[in-house]
Amino acid sequence: MTPPAVAQHELLEVAPAAFRRFRAMLGVAVLLAFPVALAADRHVATFFQSVKIGGDLRRELEFVQQFGAVASCLIVAAAIALLDPARRRVLPRAAFAILATAAAAWALKVLVGRPRPRLDEPYLFLGPWSEHTFAKGDQTVTMHAWEFWRGPSDLWSMPSSHTAAACALAVVIARLYPRLTPLMIVLACIVGVARVVLGAHYPSDVVIGGALGATIASLMPLSSRPLPTAR
Repeated sequence: MTPPAVAQHELLEVAPAAFRRFRAMLGVAVLLAFPVALAADRHVATFFQSVKIGGDLRRELEFVQQFGAVASCLIVAAAIALLDPARRRVLPRAAFAILATAAAAWALKVLVGRPRPRLDEPYLFLGPWSEHTFAKGDQTVTMHAWEFWRGPSDLWSMPSSHTAAACALAVVIARLYPRLTPLMIVLACIVGVARVVLGAHYPSDVVIGGALGATIASLMPLSSRPLPTAR
């Protein structure tokens, strides 16, 4: 029989082996998906550049892709604080996991230096040392990817920070409320698809972003003490 103290643990505390398996499966999935996505990047980007999505569908995608952004995180935190006082104490660690994901995504963006799909150079990775010249409106811009103070984010395609943040928030919520796991998976996938469909990222950017967010959020210990079983 399971001891009462263990029965009260959340999913992370009850089954750390499950999260180790999750990270292992995630690593295998990324290793398999990344080369496929990279090979398909140009074709997928070209297709969605030719198919213009507008109207209500575009507005809905633009709305859902903000899952994981600041406003959605604040709404989730407020809901937990108001409806589930027992889990209020995990909010600072959950916030740290999402902030760490954002910082890691930004660092990778400026180090990788990949042009966005609108520049039509899917296999160019500048690294931190190379400059790139591209047109921005009626001007020509030459810059390193890490020179964020000089202009646009056109060299920040990999990884997708929206997808990273969405996956981080999805993993945090799924760990606190395991029954919401299917919904979290669907929302995170919609965010990744939206970033590709709307022309902001290549599929491989989404794969790396999703893996980054899910990994960081799964590694973060949300609580050092047992939590009551989520209902």
